[in-house]
Amino acid sequence: MMSPVDIVKNVYDSFSKGDLEGFIQMCDENIEWVVNGPASLEKCQSYRGREGVRQFLDILERTWTFRSFSANQYIHDGDSVVVLGDETGDDKATNQPFENRWAHVFDIKDDKVIRFREFLCHWSGNEHPPKMSK
Repeated sequence: MMSPVDIVKNVYDSFSKGDLEGFIQMCDENIEWVVNGPASLEKCQSYRGREGVRQFLDILERTWTFRSFSANQYIHDGDSVVVLGDETGDDKATNQPFENRWAHVFDIKDDKVIRFREFLCHWSGNEHPPKMSK
């Protein structure tokens, strides 16, 4: 049995490698997937089950190109893992760059992700997030 943190790291590894089917197989069949963020972003909605996760991934593929994706800090409590990270990329429809900071909350049961919640801060075009000290 893997630790919840190891499972989450495997999820990110599969995503980064483009192994989306492997990514989906790490999700429970009835996963709850919720992306909290600006209503103007199509991906910010609730999804249910593996088909919902596929829908989410299709939206990402259709709308964004990523330049960077970094999971920077893992916080573990029981079967829950919170990950703080950031990403940059370009919006395919507008060709505008974006910067995001996020918190991902994964709930794990029987080595599967049963719930995922994203809390997204999004800046696009000439907008930039506040500077953080190193």
